[in-house]
Amino acid sequence: MKLLHAEPTRIEIDGHHLRCLQCTREQFHRRRARLETASPAGMQPEWQESVANAFICAHCGFIHNFLIQ
Repeated sequence: MKLLHAEPTRIEIDGHHLRCLQCTREQFHRRRARLETASPAGMQPEWQESVANAFICAHCGFIHNFLIQ
């Protein structure tokens, strides 16, 4: 099963092009990720039950997560 379906693209966030923090390249695959923890139910801060945009570097695979608000 292929997890990254689309071709990699450049990502712009708040007017800035995203660069990989690991290898400094600018091509990413985009996915949605659900943020979960092992904390007991009812004790999780609100952000830990959120969804994030995950941008995966097409060169090294480093994952950059940004909360969707």
